Amino acid sequence: MLDSIRSLGGGISPSGLVVAGLGFFLTRFTVTLAVSDGPVAFVFGGVLPLMLGLGLSAFGVALAVGEFERAFVRTVTLWCLAGTGAMFVLVLVTLVGNGGMGPLSAGGSRTYLSNFLIGGGVGGALTGVYAGRSNRQRHELEQQAARLDLVNRILRDRVLNALTVIRGRVELAESRDGISTAAVLSVIDDRSAGVQQVVENMKHITHGGADLSLDAVPVVPCVESGLDAVREAHPSADYDLQADVPPDLRVQGNTMLDSLVAHLVENAVVYNDSDTPHVEVVVTAAEDTVTISVSDDGPGLPERQLDLLDRGEIGSYEDRSTGFGLDLVRLLVRSYGGQTAATVTDGGTTVTLTLPRVSVEEGVVRATSDEVLELSPRRLGLAVGASLVAAVVMGVPMQALSGGVPVIGALYGVQNPLVGWVTHGFHSVVFGLVYAALVRTVPDHFSDRRRYYGVALGWSVTLWLVAAGIVMPVWLSLVGIEASLPNLTATALLSHLLWGGSLAALYRYGCRVWPP
Repeated sequence: MLDSIRSLGGGISPSGLVVAGLGFFLTRFTVTLAVSDGPVAFVFGGVLPLMLGLGLSAFGVALAVGEFERAFVRTVTLWCLAGTGAMFVLVLVTLVGNGGMGPLSAGGSRTYLSNFLIGGGVGGALTGVYAGRSNRQRHELEQQAARLDLVNRILRDRVLNALTVIRGRVELAESRDGISTAAVLSVIDDRSAGVQQVVENMKHITHGGADLSLDAVPVVPCVESGLDAVREAHPSADYDLQADVPPDLRVQGNTMLDSLVAHLVENAVVYNDSDTPHVEVVVTAAEDTVTISVSDDGPGLPERQLDLLDRGEIGSYEDRSTGFGLDLVRLLVRSYGGQTAATVTDGGTTVTLTLPRVSVEEGVVRATSDEVLELSPRRLGLAVGASLVAAVVMGVPMQALSGGVPVIGALYGVQNPLVGWVTHGFHSVVFGLVYAALVRTVPDHFSDRRRYYGVALGWSVTLWLVAAGIVMPVWLSLVGIEASLPNLTATALLSHLLWGGSLAALYRYGCRVWPP
């Protein structure tokens, strides 16, 4: 279900933290009353809502660090808030109809209210997932329809025009009216090559660039090839290439990269009103990316094309002045894992392609950095599973040495072994998801062992110092349980190191066996 909702952008989705915070807040009063009403009421009136609330909170963290579209996360968040709000209004109306708000002052009523609100939040989140998927599917269908319309118009324009020229030249050759066979064949060959290129481009447009195979492509030769092709077709323009980068610099792409550069340069020349258009192509390199900038001194891109580069929306091919090449540029650059941008000033337009920089080691293409925090659905599943196992590895010795697991349940209203283990597992999942996201920020030139275990060691010590040493005793004091501050014991440190080591081992093994 989650595989179809992949993110196009980078970074954390803040809306997911709203869902996490809401779920965490609503779980506070879920078991306070139920624990005194017998085991059945305790399980169904306390532990089950507690698990749903904590699950909602963990789901919010997954939305924040996962590989989901921002629009999808916002949709889930809005529906979650709407479901919680609707349930609150329903309970409020019921209480008013039954004689006032007095019952809410009792702890049990607050517990029941919290349970109802958790149900509304969970139901709203599930509805949001369905609505987000439906919105995504509708958007994809709209984009596919726009691409098909684009293909239809391009074929009618480019291919039919080429065939008209070819037919005309053939008729001239048949009449032998002052035209040589060599000239006719040259025109036919040129137009046929153009038709072939258009048909090749159509394949990428109709599939949204998703069918491409990627490789490590030398960037400077591709830029030079694209620039030379335009220089040959438009020799009157002034071209300037600045590429002060390593000669073996490579990016993630394919053989279409030179065509993308050629299209941008040709656009800069063709749509320039001056007698001698000036085009400047600059290639720069950062630690993780390579930037190709094409600047001109023309009138600037129309608003529609700027919008296309910013959002990637495929529009209808209404007239020849808008062109279709930027559609292809945006699709291919996105499929390379890169980004497009454009700026328009009084001096002209600059279109920038930012592509992932890669290296080739022993015939294997490797990205030089993997700093985006977003986790694929498979990585999220691995993190959750490894975190639950790590919670047991940590909890068993912690319970045997200090009996501390039930105390964790007191953070949510009652000191009970079952509640303690449930909440302990929830904390492990949340912190495990954060660990998986932190692993993604470590550059690939670090070894796997240093990346996974180094992050786990640092994260475990941080949790021991901050979460267990300061936050937990303060929280326990607020709920009436005496605790020393700071609470930095050797047993807690050992337990956190066991958690981090087992989490790192399991997550690393899962990532190697089941790559995304």
